[in-house]
Amino acid sequence: MKPILIICLGNPLMRDEGIGVRLASELMVHLADNPHVEIMDLGTGGLSVLHAIVGREKIIFVDCAIMGQSPGLIHRFTPEQVCSKKVRMRYSLHEGDLLNTIELSRRLGECPDDIVIFGIEPMEISHGEGLTSELENNIQEYVQTILKELDRT
Repeated sequence: MKPILIICLGNPLMRDEGIGVRLASELMVHLADNPHVEIMDLGTGGLSVLHAIVGREKIIFVDCAIMGQSPGLIHRFTPEQVCSKKVRMRYSLHEGDLLNTIELSRRLGECPDDIVIFGIEPMEISHGEGLTSELENNIQEYVQTILKELDRT
């Protein structure tokens, strides 16, 4: 098991909601030979996230996030900095609330202390495949931002 895990979340059938999944494939190209970093595309998350983070030293989440900012903006958060306006649901095997999952992992004593969340502001979340140009044109910027986070480790 590698100590650093990058978990990319999203639904590629909902336009910009698929940004995490798209970045998973890009990051795999850059980090394929890195002995310390693993990348997982966990789709819409759910409780699969809970099991994936056990035993890791650092977790980096990458997902679409509606923050009221300019479409395409990437922002770095820790879980404590997230001010979610989402109605928090209970646990689901199919779609997860990331903050609930992290909280549950902490209660179980299985959560690493070092967690970073990269949220990317969508332009469009609707049925359809492919990212909008606002996000697609920034793919390399997102990759470089995430790679710089690894230098902080």
